[in-house]
Amino acid sequence: MSSPIQRFSLPRGARITEKCEFQRVFSQGEKLWGRLFICYVLMETSAECRLGLVVSRKVGGAVVRNRVKRNIREFFRLNRHRLSPGLQLVVVARMGSAELDGKACSHELERILGKQLSHDG
Repeated sequence: MSSPIQRFSLPRGARITEKCEFQRVFSQGEKLWGRLFICYVLMETSAECRLGLVVSRKVGGAVVRNRVKRNIREFFRLNRHRLSPGLQLVVVARMGSAELDGKACSHELERILGKQLSHDG
């Protein structure tokens, strides 16, 4: 008998996609600065923790921007269980973020979101 495997999925409902949702997080949320990312955090009563991404063309071409977004989504996917339910997180990537690999991206986001992450995982 095998042990149950904990799955870390990222369903479509865990993403912020609408312009009005982004604007609400930008205007009402707390702004957390980092060298390579700016994170906006807003607590809402909705049950699900959600992520929104902003990666402009200043970061790089399409391939580079997609890699940056993939790294951020992977961090969120693996750490979503450590975030408070109802947390709305928008991550804005800055120019230097294109140089990060997945591990360095995770370290930077962990440093910025330190207070938001519970340390049970």
